[in-house]
This record gives sequence, structure tokens and C-alpha cells, in this order.
Amino acid sequence: MFNHERFHHGLSSALLIVSFPLYLLLRYRIVAPFGKHSSGHWGPTVSPRIAWFLFESPNLVWSLYAYWNRDPQVFDESAANQYLLALFVIHYVNRCIVYPLRISPKSQRVNIAVISSAFLFCLVNGFLQAMYYCRYQAYSKSFHLSPAFQIGCGIWFVGFLTNLHADAILLKLRQQPPVNTYKIPQGGLFRYISCANFFGEIVEWLGYAMASQSLPAWAFFAWVCANLIPRGLAHHEWYCMKFEDYPRHERWAVIPFVV
Repeated sequence: MFNHERFHHGLSSALLIVSFPLYLLLRYRIVAPFGKHSSGHWGPTVSPRIAWFLFESPNLVWSLYAYWNRDPQVFDESAANQYLLALFVIHYVNRCIVYPLRISPKSQRVNIAVISSAFLFCLVNGFLQAMYYCRYQAYSKSFHLSPAFQIGCGIWFVGFLTNLHADAILLKLRQQPPVNTYKIPQGGLFRYISCANFFGEIVEWLGYAMASQSLPAWAFFAWVCANLIPRGLAHHEWYCMKFEDYPRHERWAVIPFVV
């Protein structure tokens, strides 16, 4: 008989393991063809608004499905389960619905290779996170009061606000003349790092993993790092080559004082 929980655990382990070669691939072999690194060699392109909605949507679909089919003894009895799913959903309501409406329809189009790979990841990760809290893991009734949970949620909140603030700076920058051209970001954490938006998301999912203390959450965090750190380094190098006056000696790429 098929064991759903064992399959879930195995898929979580696979996501964690694959994160390490993914980092090496994106750092030393391929620059993700997204945004300022887009290329016409990766297939047809789609409007950025449609693309963001499409490839992020599996996270919300899985969350809705898992909640609708939840095990009441797992989900309804534990505030920690409810809070952790809420953190996941809040992020992806912003990323899947709010953010696409905020970006310009004239922003860089997204190629089908990026859409396909991002959709596949979200299809897997949405399943892992949502099903874990709704069906497989019942935290104790007092788990949400533990220091690790509360500190983790606090870190998530700081990362989420950092990500929102960085996105706002970048979106406003794109609207300044000449419109829809790349410029040097200023303000906020952009004073210290080239990719404050990536840093915010890394911090966000670190806090989430600390609060969850679960294999799916740590696998998700590992994947986020494997994806965003190489992309941040590529962005930093691009800025340094694109702008002669870029403050290359004053800014780190993604994580202050680290990388």
C-alpha cells in the first residue's frame, strides 16, 4: 500500500539534497536567464505579470487543497500548524497576486524555461509545505509559545518586510525616467548589498525554517539559498560591469559581510 507520509519525507529529502548541486550549477555553469540576464535562447517569452502568476500559483493551489482536505486532529488542534501555513500563504499571496499587479507590463518578459522550472519547483514545494501542516505533522498545542517558534516567526516578519521594502525601491526605480531601464538601486539595505530583495527572502525563509523545525522547511530554505545566492552574485557582477560608478567596494552581493 502506498505510504503518503513516506513519499512526502522522501521528496523533502530529495529537495534538500538537490539544493547543493543546484547551487554549483547556478554559480559556476549557468546564469539563470531571468530579469537582467534574460536571453532569447531559452524559448518563447511571456508577459511578466502572467509569468509570475503562473509559476507561483501552485503554492496557493496546494495550500487551498491541503486546507480543504486537512486532518482536523493535525491542523485544527494546533496553533503552530495554523500559523506556519499562514506565513507560507501570506508570502505567496503577495508574490503570486499582489506583486504581479505592481510590476509594469513592459518589464522584462520571462522565457518559457524559467516559467517551467519555477512552476515545477512550486508544484513540489507547495505540496511539501501545505500537506505537512494540514495532514502529516501535529505540533503540540503549546509549540507556538516556544522561544524557537516565536524567534523564528519574528525573523520571518523582518525578512518579509525587508523583501517588501526592497521590491518597492526597485519598482519605483523602474518608473523613473528613462522608464523601464536598469538603474543603480539606492536606499534601505541597498546601501550595503546589491540584492536586498534576495536577502529579505533568505532571512524570511530562515525564520520560517527555525519556527517550523521540520525537514520540508529546511529543504525549502536550502533551495532558496541555492537559487538566490548565485543569482545575487551574478546580479552584483552585472552591476559592476554595467555601471562605472557602481559602489562595488561598498556593497556586498547578497548577505552583508558574508557574500
